Amino acid sequence: MINRIWEDGDCYMWKNYLKFLFILLCIIVTDSVQAKAYTIKMQQDNIYSEVIPESFAKNAPAIFRKNVKTAMKYYNKYKDADAVTYMNKIPDKYRDFIEIARKIHDSDEIVLRDPFYIYDVGTSDEDDDIYYFFDVEKNGKKLCKFSLNVDRKSKKLLFGYSKMNRYFQNDSKTMKDALFYRCGKKGYAETPDKTICVEDGEMSGQLKMQTEGIDWEAVLKKSYKKFQKKTYEEKKDEIFSYLEKMQKNKVIKKAEKNMKLELKDDYVETTGEEKASNSEKIPYVIIGIVFVVAAAAGIFLVRKQKRQ
Repeated sequence: MINRIWEDGDCYMWKNYLKFLFILLCIIVTDSVQAKAYTIKMQQDNIYSEVIPESFAKNAPAIFRKNVKTAMKYYNKYKDADAVTYMNKIPDKYRDFIEIARKIHDSDEIVLRDPFYIYDVGTSDEDDDIYYFFDVEKNGKKLCKFSLNVDRKSKKLLFGYSKMNRYFQNDSKTMKDALFYRCGKKGYAETPDKTICVEDGEMSGQLKMQTEGIDWEAVLKKSYKKFQKKTYEEKKDEIFSYLEKMQKNKVIKKAEKNMKLELKDDYVETTGEEKASNSEKIPYVIIGIVFVVAAAAGIFLVRKQKRQ
């Protein structure tokens, strides 16, 4: 009778042990798996992948998705409001972006392609705000273009959208090797084979920029000519050196930290962060295994003592 009670109790103890082991293994496995985005993905295979912060590129899909949701919240809340209320209550960037957000449906596949930077020849400065641009495709067709702006005042990465971006006429064929730069109001895409004007904002009757007797327009024109005489590789070196310096800027680092805080669980770790995170998890996994082994040994000793 006593042996039967022991056997029943022993069986119950082992069942609890196995349940505990299963739960512990589930926690360890779940903790090591990272959630993936649903219908939005990033495709980055152009030359700018070398110089755009990895954290910005990896988290661009989450930022885009978050702003689509925000735009739709504004639209649903104020779509029946009068024109004055609609204009006053919805921020400028969302008023324009609502048109794009309404075109996106649950069944769509959104792809963010080939982020790039437009270098302003003669005026780019380390104290300027930085704008990284992304092309967006919906089910294989162009949808829009948006930007991620490193704002120096707030030290945050800000989502930006403007209808004016549609006038920047780049295509997927030029994206892989193209350098993008502006000389005044004209924007260019330059590959090793050719240079294309992709943006023409020249205005007639433009006022001359003069400060303390210096004709800055003439100064800039000289810098444009000097830059345009350079080879493709020389231009690439100048643009990429500038972007590499910017990556080390404290404002970029602070913007990355603020982005991580804002995205919370939607944040996607960089390669370096994943390695660091995995190395931090190893001690906890070892502790878990040691605990399980110790628990099993304890049960075995109790069982042995009972039988004696």
